[in-house]
Amino acid sequence: MNTSAEIKEQEKFIEKVKKINEGKKLKYTILTMGCQLNENDSEKLCGMLEKMGYERTEKTEECDISVFNTCCVRENAEDKLFGKLR
Repeated sequence: MNTSAEIKEQEKFIEKVKKINEGKKLKYTILTMGCQLNENDSEKLCGMLEKMGYERTEKTEECDISVFNTCCVRENAEDKLFGKLR
């Protein structure tokens, strides 16, 4: 669980990146593999990236950031990740 101090640090970082990205049309994509916890984490990451000024896209060729959110517990999720990276 994040402490109040950690959350404040994250918010400061998000604000800094938002200022850097101001006026830019940046895009991101997230590929989630694994369990429901991974889905939840990806939703949190989406919110953070959007606060930083990024817009979500499903087209990897037009994104500025690609996030691969996978599970280290389930081997199947890691296998999918390595398949995508080839």
